[in-house]
Amino acid sequence: MLDRSYSGVMSYADRLTRAAALFAVSATATVLAGCASDAAPATDPADYRAELTAICVASSAEREAVADPVDDAGVATFARAVADVLTREADAARALQSPDDLDDDHRAFVQNTADQAAQWTSLATTPTSDSEQFGALQTTILELTLGRDDLATAMDVPACRVTPA
Repeated sequence: MLDRSYSGVMSYADRLTRAAALFAVSATATVLAGCASDAAPATDPADYRAELTAICVASSAEREAVADPVDDAGVATFARAVADVLTREADAARALQSPDDLDDDHRAFVQNTADQAAQWTSLATTPTSDSEQFGALQTTILELTLGRDDLATAMDVPACRVTPA
């Protein structure tokens, strides 16, 4: 049998194995370099807070523009309008890139806002005569609002609070 370690002769299988290994290393390096260059730049916390503040200020103005209901029929219209405002706010906030240290709170804020929109939609379809269900929905909305206020405070975005601090 021929001892290839000294002859410098490589079999076809050895050359394929070596080529495959070199290709794998090269492909891995290329992929890693590509991933590193595609990494999103870090989000500046001040910029994020300014963008979220602008969203909340606009939403607050929209909510304030919704006419208060004057009768039971107006409650459904009011609730749907508030739900629409909150849905747009959640969508706009969801589109923001949050800083790493605020990412969990950001996701919770977006989810809370979407949950509030869903509860307002439920309130719009619940007859005011069903005082038990109507009251339960109002309580849930209040709890979500307080939770949102806590998140806004923790995130240092006071304009996103619904109730005064």
